[in-house]
Amino acid sequence: MPFKVALVNMPFGFHIYPSIQLGTLSTLLKTEGWEVKCFYLNLHFSHQLGLPVYNQLCEKRFLICEWLFSQSLFGDLPKNKEYINHFYPYIQEVCQSLGWSREFLLEVKTKTAPEFIDWALDSFNWSEYDVVGFTSTFNQNLASLTLAKMIKEKYPSIKIIFGGSNFESEMGLEYFRVFPWVDFAVIGEAEYVLPGLLTALEKGGAIPRGVAYRKRGEVIFEENQQVFLDFEKYGAPDYDDYFEQLKQINPSSPLLENPIILYETARGCWWGEKLHCKFCGLNALTMQFRAKAAVKVRSEIRALSNRYNTYRFRMVDNILNIKYIDRVFGKFAEENYDLKFFVEVKSNLTKEQIKTLAHGGVNVIQPGIESFSSNQLTEMGKGVRPIQNILFLKWALYYGIDVSWNILTGFPGETNEDYRRQINIIKILNHLQPPKAVGEFWLERFSPYFNNPEDCHIEIKGPGEAYPYVYDSEKINQMKIAYDLEFETRNQIDPALKKELLMTVDQWKERSQAEKNPFLFFMKSMDFVMVYDGRSKGEPEKTRFIGPQAWIISFCNEAPKSLRQIKDHIQEKGGTKENIRDAEKIIKSLEDKALLFGEGDKYIALALPYNSHL
Repeated sequence: MPFKVALVNMPFGFHIYPSIQLGTLSTLLKTEGWEVKCFYLNLHFSHQLGLPVYNQLCEKRFLICEWLFSQSLFGDLPKNKEYINHFYPYIQEVCQSLGWSREFLLEVKTKTAPEFIDWALDSFNWSEYDVVGFTSTFNQNLASLTLAKMIKEKYPSIKIIFGGSNFESEMGLEYFRVFPWVDFAVIGEAEYVLPGLLTALEKGGAIPRGVAYRKRGEVIFEENQQVFLDFEKYGAPDYDDYFEQLKQINPSSPLLENPIILYETARGCWWGEKLHCKFCGLNALTMQFRAKAAVKVRSEIRALSNRYNTYRFRMVDNILNIKYIDRVFGKFAEENYDLKFFVEVKSNLTKEQIKTLAHGGVNVIQPGIESFSSNQLTEMGKGVRPIQNILFLKWALYYGIDVSWNILTGFPGETNEDYRRQINIIKILNHLQPPKAVGEFWLERFSPYFNNPEDCHIEIKGPGEAYPYVYDSEKINQMKIAYDLEFETRNQIDPALKKELLMTVDQWKERSQAEKNPFLFFMKSMDFVMVYDGRSKGEPEKTRFIGPQAWIISFCNEAPKSLRQIKDHIQEKGGTKENIRDAEKIIKSLEDKALLFGEGDKYIALALPYNSHL
């Protein structure tokens, strides 16, 4: 009989959709002939805590989810016990948002979480399986390691395998070294590695590269240099076990109605191959961009929609393949489907590209805007300009796409002027979608800032603040397992400017949620343009523009235009030599009214067109 494989998804993996890791591996291993069962134990714990509470916890910082599962593994070690006091203000904020007391939070750590691990050990017949594999991503590491330890103690013959983003590179090797009950760790992509490992365990033979294992007490590991390219070999992710187990827990669960399906179209980052964004720690060893054929993407989305009776998809790609805009979403638009997608893109898209995505079903988009400061964007290596970020927000709003974005600060070399410039820009954009938050960037492992800190004028001070309190063990080198790290730059930013930026964004967010939210749009007639400006807190203004002013507003609507292009357009519209000569003065008058935004020699109109057919 072939090996039987159990794949486990532990808390605090998101419960609102199935795991792309388990779904992908289930398809992979079944295609190769193994018997696979996925265990979504995070579903059980999320229902035990309550879905809204669990969902909030998944988003919390300072490794609080890991700390909640640290009791069984580390016990009452000094720093672990001190966590709740060290992070007192944050704990208070978390408890308030959850409607919990500190005492109840402690009870979850010391009683509820350990009891859940005991339940997970005893409620399933793990002895049926030859291999139990754990996916470990973000805040599910300690829950996974703890259950794995208990399974290994109870069933010593079972082989325990770990993989996932927490086991990338040096992090995975350190975890593997410290926790001896993990028999094998897949470091990197699994497709070219895991089948060979299972074959070696089942039939004998060499352990493939890309797998950490022990030989006479010594950790052995050779890096796998291959990147996965054979997308055609395997089908869409297999999420059957997720929905079967969800139905068993709650047959009337709202998660069963039009569920969110995770789907991967590509790996790596085509922009990162050209210029790796300096703060980005994604694609540790797999930056090379690889994408499925568009016809396969359309076919698999069709299959997943049909199989799981859904219209909603969340693309997990780091960046959208530009070719998919026409070849995937353009095709969906032609068929007028009611599919809905979340995608991540680069913010330099054109109006027509945003239109195609919207008509093809994209309703939530993450463009990585990050800033309206040219200096900061250049420092980040984003490869976009503020004017492109503004244009993106304008047309996303026009086409009804919800934009998920943040403003990041704290980058080396930023100045007070960067903050002042950004604040001034924000004040004229409150008719557009505000950021979700403002905050300093995290120093992430694998990022250029991490790899070359001195060249980037960064001093790394140690692991992220929470690691010593959560992974409280002298056996662990916390600098090797930390994904985020503490650091300092040479910046000397006026605290008043930081406060003003936060306050300005907070006001933007508040007004966007108000009953009378800000607006800025224009209506175009044959001989004039009427602009309706409701950005201020006072009465909205209506202004009629004729001649060159009207022509410029309309001409700069869809894309940035240069001064030369604007002058040529005035001439084409029959403008006088004086109009052309005064073009810069006219542009300046529109900038002063915050109706035109200029950057270098390019200008865009900030008002949205009233016409709904563009």
